Amino acid sequence: MAAEQPVGEAPGRVARRRRRRISDILTATAEVLAERGYHETNLDEIAQRLDLTKASLYHYFASKEELVTACLGRVGTLVNQRLAEAARDGTGTAGDRLVALIEAQLDCIVREHPQLARLFLQPLDWPEPIRLHSKALRLQHDEIFRSVIQDGITTGEFTVEDEGIALLCLHGAVNYVPVWFRPNHQKDYEQMYTTVAEHLLRLFRAAP
Repeated sequence: MAAEQPVGEAPGRVARRRRRRISDILTATAEVLAERGYHETNLDEIAQRLDLTKASLYHYFASKEELVTACLGRVGTLVNQRLAEAARDGTGTAGDRLVALIEAQLDCIVREHPQLARLFLQPLDWPEPIRLHSKALRLQHDEIFRSVIQDGITTGEFTVEDEGIALLCLHGAVNYVPVWFRPNHQKDYEQMYTTVAEHLLRLFRAAP
């Protein structure tokens, strides 16, 4: 349901204000979901964090399920688009491109979207439609990594017995970084990205 347009306000300004409000709502929803899970998430708390009424949320989303689906779709799509660009625009070897992907993933879950790892971990208590939506986003995400890994296997750069297991180990290690990483300075992020990526690259290369 669309919010009413204030009298005299230009349509373009209304659209920008609406996009900002929706972005704020989805960000707050991601925070609450990551903290409490689906069933303990309620619209009252989301509205309170935004200094809105619960009724105001219904101007933008008709139900909790619609809101959560939009939240997952927004975060998952933004990250997948960034990873796809990193894989597509990366130069050099498969190892170079895999490092770029790992670093981009780390930047997403540590700095840009710290709720992401919690939202897409398993097991989760999503209703079936949301679970299927989440699964589709994860499959898109994994395929981006898998395509680069398969390129490395084809060229002989990577030597790995089970790429699926190696990929799960990679994601497990990356998703655990927000638990232990505590930066003191801005440069700590880049140093951590490089160090973690270099170590994880060894999963796909035979020992010398």
